[in-house]
Amino acid sequence: MQPRGLEGKLRRSVRWWNTPAGSVVLQISSVVIFLIVWELFGKVPRAIPIPTPDQSVRAAVSLDPLSFLYDCVLSFYRVGLGFLIAAIIGIPLGAIIGYSRLARGLLFPAVEVLRPVPPIAWIPLALLFFPGIEGMILFLTFYGAFFPIVYNTIAGISAIPTMYIRAARSLGASSWTLFWRIMVPAMLPSIFTGLHIAIGIAWLMVVAGEMVATTGGVGALTWEAYQTTHYPLIFVGMAAIGVLGFFSSQLIRFIARLVIRWDNA
Repeated sequence: MQPRGLEGKLRRSVRWWNTPAGSVVLQISSVVIFLIVWELFGKVPRAIPIPTPDQSVRAAVSLDPLSFLYDCVLSFYRVGLGFLIAAIIGIPLGAIIGYSRLARGLLFPAVEVLRPVPPIAWIPLALLFFPGIEGMILFLTFYGAFFPIVYNTIAGISAIPTMYIRAARSLGASSWTLFWRIMVPAMLPSIFTGLHIAIGIAWLMVVAGEMVATTGGVGALTWEAYQTTHYPLIFVGMAAIGVLGFFSSQLIRFIARLVIRWDNA
């Protein structure tokens, strides 16, 4: 029996917003509302006026397209390389720590001591350790992405129910089969959660490193805009960072959907 009156209308409305078309409408509305609030906030009188959306668009149009594209690609490359190295090292290390009590006793205390240190606090030492700017920025992005990957991998393998392992062993599964057929599929969702968090921190660190180094990249562009009081260009740099970070996160989610098909059913 169909619900009637206001209750029925509310239920139909909820069902409509849960559709793909409704989701797109919500996302577009969110952006429009944000731009309207930004425009109104920029009209508030203050000593240094906040650039409005149309001023930021004009600043973006005034940029050299090739130079701006080069900065975006350079930042994306730096994030991607540091993130990839962190994943290559962090996932096996987290799996070993989570799987072996001996490794956990030997390695985990050192990881736990370094984890609370904010990645930005490493910038002065990174400048000393790495004579080249690229090495310094790469280290910062790696360090920022490393710990979320390690900890989520440890959490993923530690959360595997013991009954799964006992059942596999009772059926004669070898240690190799147990690891690849039981443990790896079980901890993949947690690993991709760590990767998703890590890519955001990697973008934070690449911007911080580029602001210090001022040698190309979206972070250097944003900092240069501040130093030259070209304030609308600051918002252009921030928007570029947001868009690049968004596409990075979407790429991680896309790969996760391909790898963890059973978790998206």
